[in-house]
Amino acid sequence: MTQLRRWSRTAVRGLALGCLMLLAAGAARAQVVGPSPAAQRDSLDEIERRARRARQGAGIRIGTWQVTGLAEVSGATYSTMPALEGYFQKGLDRHLAIESSAGLWRRSQRSGTGTSAEDIGSILIPMLTAIKLYPTTSPEQPFEPYLTAGVGFTIGVDSRNTVSGGLLGGGGGSGTVIIAGVGLKGGGGFEYRFSQAFGFSGTVGYQYVRFFDPVGGELTYKGFHAFGGMTYRFQY
Repeated sequence: MTQLRRWSRTAVRGLALGCLMLLAAGAARAQVVGPSPAAQRDSLDEIERRARRARQGAGIRIGTWQVTGLAEVSGATYSTMPALEGYFQKGLDRHLAIESSAGLWRRSQRSGTGTSAEDIGSILIPMLTAIKLYPTTSPEQPFEPYLTAGVGFTIGVDSRNTVSGGLLGGGGGSGTVIIAGVGLKGGGGFEYRFSQAFGFSGTVGYQYVRFFDPVGGELTYKGFHAFGGMTYRFQY
């Protein structure tokens, strides 16, 4: 009877020791294998969500658009205003964002003098949607170069003010016409954030606009542009 009790205690001890060894082996295997595929997928999804949120922002840019190929009337004087652009940006993933922008550019023409003068003002408002690619960086880095390309609609505003007639300038007329068109742009630039929310950017590229009817006597406006401005990343 005593011998049977000894065998029973030995068997229980052996069973407990075996269970402990199995548990230790399972824990070691879990450490080697790592998280399950579902956990890894959830982790990657969270990283992408954070990247999309981090890339959301807005900004304003000012610069120059060197439009080429415009016809000029002999004896007329021309002036242009700096190009302005505001934009809103939404993140798509760690390396992509979509940007919606609205710009403003004006060219003025004055011809004639005195009672035989004509002023023509041409305003272009490109409203473009562009994809921005950050090929080598992620949102947490302060300096990020990027490439961009976009397409969209453009509004042209053509205003004319004509003075003609006798000594008192009794004749003349004025009018404003709004004309639709399409636009394309492409280029590259950089963003540098000097704080978590604020920074500045610089970009160079080429922009092409084509109207369905002439604006300021022209159907096509095209040329290289360069912008600089402030950026703001939304904080959540």
